Amino acid sequence: MFEAIGGYTPLITSFLVLFAIYLIMALSLNLEYGYSGIPNFGHVFFMSVGAYVSGNLTARILYKLSGSTVDFCSGQAASVRTAYASQHPGLSIALFILSLVIGAIVGGAFGYIGSYPGLRLKESFLAITLIFIGEIGRIIARNEKGLACGLTGLTGIANPFCWIDNVNLRSILYTIVVLSMAAATFIYVQKLSQSPFGRLLKAMRDDDLAAKVLGKRIPRARGAVMVIGSALAAVAGVLRTFYIQGVVADDFIPLITFTVLSMVILGGVANNLGVLLGTLVMTMIDHFLSPSFLSIIGFRVEFDITYVKYVITGLIMIFMLMVRPEGIIPEKPVKTPLLEISSSEEWEVEEELKL
Repeated sequence: MFEAIGGYTPLITSFLVLFAIYLIMALSLNLEYGYSGIPNFGHVFFMSVGAYVSGNLTARILYKLSGSTVDFCSGQAASVRTAYASQHPGLSIALFILSLVIGAIVGGAFGYIGSYPGLRLKESFLAITLIFIGEIGRIIARNEKGLACGLTGLTGIANPFCWIDNVNLRSILYTIVVLSMAAATFIYVQKLSQSPFGRLLKAMRDDDLAAKVLGKRIPRARGAVMVIGSALAAVAGVLRTFYIQGVVADDFIPLITFTVLSMVILGGVANNLGVLLGTLVMTMIDHFLSPSFLSIIGFRVEFDITYVKYVITGLIMIFMLMVRPEGIIPEKPVKTPLLEISSSEEWEVEEELKL
């Protein structure tokens, strides 16, 4: 099977991994922005939290166990960590699982802290504040060597399947793991959004004052959704770290947040199936117009095609906002047992009136 796939394996797996990571990010942002009305334009910060936690946890444990004395941030230390992980399969997998758990917990904790500005600030002021939080976090990590080795970045974070000699098999297994986690995230967010809690989030989004009058605890709900969304974003950061096998602070720029936001708007705000479709479309644009992909397939361009990608993304957003602002798949009513009971009662009343 692997021979049949041949040289296209890296292209396929890289696209699927990128799609799965973006899907987790888009679903978590849709939960915050689409369902709850929280404009978390600093969403990439919580992704970076998962990356820093998983990178430092894995790299430092491998560094200590290997007994290396070279500079922790050097390329030699990265090679030592990778070699040690490849010789201990159980340790590699255990560190991956541990990173996911701790990364989600720390990301959720930062999300709870980040929910406090949302208690007083609204709309544009809240969006600007959260952008500042994301940029401040990136600048701190960029200049603090202890987080991600400063400008050089932290490398030598071994793939959990690095002990497998077949590179294609290693990539396929990791792709399956990431896709499985994206599918689990989709199911979880879908179930959550279709629950009474999802109805509360929409009430908070549409009119938080009316929800408060009805006795709903809006600050608690806002904190809960920020914890869940930030934890999911941190998981995406962990998966990205183990995929590229490194952490660089300058990778977590605000553009990632707006790319994910465009996926949500394109697919349909507060519609998880639409978000999945929007993520697929935007990932194809982002992946197939990247310089690295074009170089792999042998297509050379004499200019920076990255800006073409930005132009295409901007045109798509303008077109959607003008023609179909509700997205490809519009928002639908929350389907909860209460809604089903109400519909059934209305039908019975209508039948009685007909008689």
